[in-house]
Order: sequence, then structure tokens, then C-alpha cells
Amino acid sequence: MLYYSQPGENNKHAIGVASGPSPVGPFTDHGKLIGSDEIGVDISIDQFYIEEDGHKYMFWGSFRGIYGIELTADGLAIKPGAEKKQIAGTAYEGTYIHKKNGYYYMFASIGTCCEGLKSTYQTVVGRSNSLWGPYLDKHGKAMMENNHEVLIRKNKAFVGTGHNAELMTDEAGNDWILYHGVNVSNPHGRVLLLDRIYWKNGWPMVKGASASTESKRPRL
Repeated sequence: MLYYSQPGENNKHAIGVASGPSPVGPFTDHGKLIGSDEIGVDISIDQFYIEEDGHKYMFWGSFRGIYGIELTADGLAIKPGAEKKQIAGTAYEGTYIHKKNGYYYMFASIGTCCEGLKSTYQTVVGRSNSLWGPYLDKHGKAMMENNHEVLIRKNKAFVGTGHNAELMTDEAGNDWILYHGVNVSNPHGRVLLLDRIYWKNGWPMVKGASASTESKRPRL
């Protein structure tokens, strides 16, 4: 299954879906899955798909609240009768949920992504005992009220460090996070960045809370 964002006018974006026999396709486009007008959420993009207890869910949103809803068994439509639920406030986009040791961690981005060296993007995180929240920071304050922990902020080498795309575990059992940023020495566009996630007292952290310039590679 391939879920993708569809641009629209006046923030009326959408999420589409296509299916194929393999990760490289060929894909058959099934059109719109979630539309801003139909679901009542402007900027309906930045989709995240997850399966839990045999059910399929879509989480999405960009600075208009983060929402989730259940999908049909084939993942091609919203489940009849399902209603959207908001799980985080209006500070976030680029949702990614990772389950580890009984907790659900919601990674997201705050700030501006696309202003070159002026980009203020940061990767943040909160956690919950349930997929549906409430997601909280270390002090028990809710992401629904735009509270969170900062995971990756800017440094002298990279700014605009946000919109994590994947969290992966290598053969040594170490977790790694992919995200993007702007290279201060060559600020033309954004580059893909990779850093190791460490876990301390049940919370993820990146060394220095910012992008590394050197690192041992994942064990593959």
C-alpha cells in the first residue's frame, strides 16, 4: 500500500492511496482516501499508517491538529462509521508513532521547515500508554496543549532539523532516526540526516539533542 499527499487550493489538501504487488509496484491509484473538506481538517497531509491488534489506522495533520481514524481491512478507505479523533494540538506536523516497551512515542515536528538558514524546524516527542493518547511530556503535560520534549534542535552545522520519516532498528538492536535539515555550509535545499536514538529512563534522546556531524554507521 502506498499513501501519498495531494496538494489542493486554500489548504484543502488530501491523502491518496495506491496499491501494488510489491514495494516497487506497479501501483494502481485508488484516488482520495482523506480529503480536507470531507473530513473537516485543513492541510490533511503528512500521513502515517500503523496496524494495531489486527486493525489499520491512519494518523495525519499539519499545524491544524494531529488526528487519527480507523481504515477498512484492505486499507483502501475509511472504515464505515469510524470517526476521527484528535490526539495532539496545532503545533505539530509529520507524525510518526513508535511502540517500545509498552509505550507509544509520538514523534513530530514544530516550527518552519522551508526558509533555508532561517528554518526553525525541530523534532519533538511525547509518549502514551495508548495508541490514542493522551501523549504527554516528561512533566505529564499533554501534546494536545502543545507540550512536548525536544529531541533534535539546530546546531552550528545543521538547522531546520525535523520531519522524521522513519525509526529503524539495526542488527545490533540500536535504534536510528531519519529526518532532514539544512546544511549551514551549503544551504541549498534540504539534506537527509541519520542519527542514533538512545533510550534513557524510558525516553528517546539524540546525543547533544542535535544533528551529529560524525557517527558510527548502523550495523546491517
